[in-house]
Amino acid sequence: DWLFTTPLLLLDIGLLAGASNRDILTLVGLGAFMIVTGLGATLMKIPVARFAFWTISTIAMLVLLYYLVAVFGDAVSGSDPDTVSTFNALRNIILVTWLIYPVAWLVGTEGLNLINLYGETLLFMVLDITAKIGFG
Repeated sequence: DWLFTTPLLLLDIGLLAGASNRDILTLVGLGAFMIVTGLGATLMKIPVARFAFWTISTIAMLVLLYYLVAVFGDAVSGSDPDTVSTFNALRNIILVTWLIYPVAWLVGTEGLNLINLYGETLLFMVLDITAKIGFG
């Protein structure tokens, strides 16, 4: 579901910010790349490949978050105060929750196996509820 929900969140915040279609498409494409490489990290059987894909996905996420702050932040800067405030709140939800996802993967059963499957599932469930329903 992340391959559908992530682009929708990015499209929504891009439209709110008044970003250009090119900038929105760039961010949506980067989000899809992040999700696909994250999936690759989960599906790989060789540990080095798993962590390589995790690293690529995490770097893509960091670039995406920077782009969200810099480019979309610039696009919304001339908007009315209510729009800017809403954008900032939604952007902050994305920033905080999305930064936790790669850490959750890393400590979970797919990564270093520091928490069990039940703890990992609970963590991702709370993140998804916060990131998606909280955003909505």
